[in-house]
Amino acid sequence: MIRWDDEISRKLANSQFTRGEREEIARELAGHLEDLYSDARNRGLDESAAIECAVAELHEDARLGLHLRRARKENSMNLNDRVKRLWLPGMTILLASAASLTIFQIAGLRPYFQTVWFRGDSMTPHSVYSYLTIYVPWLCVLPFLGAAGAYWSRRAGSSRVTQVAAGVFPVLVFLAIFLVIGPFSFAFDGLPTAGGLAATVLSWVVIPGAALLLGVLPFLRASRAPRRLPS
Repeated sequence: MIRWDDEISRKLANSQFTRGEREEIARELAGHLEDLYSDARNRGLDESAAIECAVAELHEDARLGLHLRRARKENSMNLNDRVKRLWLPGMTILLASAASLTIFQIAGLRPYFQTVWFRGDSMTPHSVYSYLTIYVPWLCVLPFLGAAGAYWSRRAGSSRVTQVAAGVFPVLVFLAIFLVIGPFSFAFDGLPTAGGLAATVLSWVVIPGAALLLGVLPFLRASRAPRRLPS
């Protein structure tokens, strides 16, 4: 790949970009020049002529730097939108759900255990009993937190998918942690039984996720109120 440093430095010599913006735009310009060079070579030009063609088009396009800066600004706005529509409401209800569970536990709340029976297999011929860990008062709080996350995301102008993700964010985080840390835990503690694994997922992902989704659903309905044009 040809190094385009000299031409890019000449293109950005009189620009008012910051150092970080210069580095980012330089990377994009290098890719742009390489595309121009490859296109010229595909048209049958030799190497020197293709380089001259790419450089000439770079310096003749006075709007290129403006387009790059505008694209960078749009990318930055998209990042800010994701923060406002997903990460901020999602992290807030994640902290709120963890805080509410902690408060219930400090107050002496004990989980309700439900026995679940799983038929044994060739590895474990005997029947296996596992327990669902259910904090009923905490589950009663989760629909309100899911509704708050979805409403917050909706006010920020997000899509329905993002509203759902913001509303059920706590269980998404738990599932991600489980998928990342689980294999390391299994390596040290041994593989869990199918019943124990299923009970854990039901207790901390499926059931809380259903409770959060219960609060999200009302915000997924499109507004039925007709919009009237001003007379």
